[in-house]
Amino acid sequence: MRPGKLGLAAGIAALAVVSTLPTFAQDDDPPAIAARIAYLSGNVSLEAQGDQDWSVAPLNYPMVSGDRIYTDQGARAAIQSGAIDIRVWGGSDVTLTNLNEQYEQIGIAQGSIRVRVYAIDPDNTIEVDTPSGAVIIQNPGDYRVNVYPDQQASLVQVNSGTVQIAGPGVNQEVDQGEAVQLYGTNPVEVGVVDMPGYDDLDNWSINRDRHIMGSVSARYVSHWVPGYDDLDDYGSWSPTSDYGPIWFPRTVAVGWQPYTTGHWAYVAPWGYTWVDDAAWGYAPFHYGRWVQWQGRWGWVPGPPAVRPVYAPAFVAFVGGGPGVSLGVSFGGGGVAAWFPLGVAEPFVPWYHCSPRYVRTVNVTNVNITVIHNVTVVNNYNTFITHVSNVRTVNEIQVTNINYVNRTHVVAVRADAMTSGARVQQAAFHLNPQQQQALVRAPIAVARPPVAAPAHPVVGTRANISRPAARPVLMTPHGRAAATPTSNAAHFSPKTLPKPAPPTALKPAARAVVPNVHPAAPGAHPVNNANRPGAPANNAARPGQPVNNVARPGQPANNAARPAAPANNAARPGQPANNAAHPTPEVARPGKPLEQPANRPTQPANNARPATPAPNHPATPAHPGTSRPTPETRPAPAGRPQPTKPEAHPATPEAHPATQPARPETRPAQPARPATGAHPEAKPQPARPGARPAPQARPAPNGKNPPPNRKEEKKPPKEENPPQR
Repeated sequence: MRPGKLGLAAGIAALAVVSTLPTFAQDDDPPAIAARIAYLSGNVSLEAQGDQDWSVAPLNYPMVSGDRIYTDQGARAAIQSGAIDIRVWGGSDVTLTNLNEQYEQIGIAQGSIRVRVYAIDPDNTIEVDTPSGAVIIQNPGDYRVNVYPDQQASLVQVNSGTVQIAGPGVNQEVDQGEAVQLYGTNPVEVGVVDMPGYDDLDNWSINRDRHIMGSVSARYVSHWVPGYDDLDDYGSWSPTSDYGPIWFPRTVAVGWQPYTTGHWAYVAPWGYTWVDDAAWGYAPFHYGRWVQWQGRWGWVPGPPAVRPVYAPAFVAFVGGGPGVSLGVSFGGGGVAAWFPLGVAEPFVPWYHCSPRYVRTVNVTNVNITVIHNVTVVNNYNTFITHVSNVRTVNEIQVTNINYVNRTHVVAVRADAMTSGARVQQAAFHLNPQQQQALVRAPIAVARPPVAAPAHPVVGTRANISRPAARPVLMTPHGRAAATPTSNAAHFSPKTLPKPAPPTALKPAARAVVPNVHPAAPGAHPVNNANRPGAPANNAARPGQPVNNVARPGQPANNAARPAAPANNAARPGQPANNAAHPTPEVARPGKPLEQPANRPTQPANNARPATPAPNHPATPAHPGTSRPTPETRPAPAGRPQPTKPEAHPATPEAHPATQPARPETRPAQPARPATGAHPEAKPQPARPGARPAPQARPAPNGKNPPPNRKEEKKPPKEENPPQR
């Protein structure tokens, strides 16, 4: 059989295993996903599950159930989990209460977050808990949640998509284009309010959307892999004859190799986990494999059409486990040594799991259909068959494997690994004798390299005051602390009764959240475009803008992103801090707010005049899901907004806003029908003292009355005409 046919047959068998991925895990298996700290700016602190101290939040740190972050005033962070991107603004207290492949529960005790959902697995539930109520996201879309603890209120904005709000006496659906206020705890009052104007969190979020949705790497990487869009900024893809498309980093030093610039952290339930220092250093170290191709290190992803299983690091440890001698002296003390696994080489976890987990984590991270090396394919098929026939991980044997990267072994003292020391400083400079000893040393199968540390290795932060107790938030089943154990009894809110339709919403009796007002009756027509047989009406707020030409103080063309201040090392093309956009003070957990509003200053003119049709970035297609494309949000006619202090104007930066389009190789199935024409909202009477709404622009179809034209001047008559 030819290599191509052999690889294809193995790939078909592998994909049959993956088809049941959401239900593969046994009770004692680790979750198939982890959340990534994808962006940091300013002081961001982490309280790991089971730890009592605040630590410095590291970039690319994998967050798990129960992990909590706090952003100081003026800071910001982004958290990626599968096809979800959570943008956290300054002064926010956010907990990942539960995180697994069926249930993603996010708790926000104060501050502002914007949750961008690009895809939802049919068996997955996404829930955002606030002190006043739970927000259950039902469709891919764009959502914002603000929490004001002093007012006992929250603000939920549905830019696109649909949510279900649940709480004591409340079970309400909210459609796109609506903003609702949650007030109180028992009972909870839900009422429609005016949609606030855009601020810096919204602009930053829209820029991240452009970057993710225009990623070239989506052609080669599963859209369930967090951080694939970062690969575009730091490397390029090249086709190869043996392994298919390979991504090559272009920002590494001479002599660099994988798993050398970063540190090891102990993250339960996986144990030792690699945390890379590079801004792009997440996807290539927890998914796929590394290989040397024509003298360069390149990353080979798994199959792009499946949802891969997260792994703490795709490496093989040598030496046989803790306490096993390597046969050579390294100056006393234990040694931890490893090398990156090559394409299709077996990964045997050093943490507790089942054989079925071992098979699935290998299958979903190896694209066997593009491998044209007979030896590699045969070894892969032999290992997968062997794992399928064993009862425990301890029975797994790895034989006849010629590890292609074994000569690139890295070694550090055992205490350097347990303490989380930077490998680039702690690594031994191996002499030839030591190098050969490590090459001949046995592979540690199903064993950790060194013993576990006393506590998670993150790095305690000295300038963080004693943290407050875990916040107590409102879930669909009542109030509960934001911990996995407190929410384990109610695993999923899917058993909730059918919510009241959006037409049942009424204007808020009193608006207590800052910068918003109760909506006038009929001012927020419900968008029924997604309900069959109902007229489409999205005049209140259709989606989100892609072109901010109408915003005062902003450039007329969105071809450039807002400028990034001095520090943008964490993510190019994104603002590193918001020093130019001051935000009112919000206290840390346990400290009362000094001001109720934690939204940044708004521009002077917030009437949101109509915006010309934007140039939308290309929307990638994903199997079974669709990513809503942001649209321009027109202002409701006749409803002016109060004047606010003028914000600092944004400055275009060098990074282009328009990203290369993804190819249309994966047919998309829209999650929601496309919205049709939207009649304009009826004008409302202006409030006393309010600024009048801007006049409507002429319609592009030419049906509006033409503007007044000046009469053409006739040439003056000559006084003395020529005589004939």
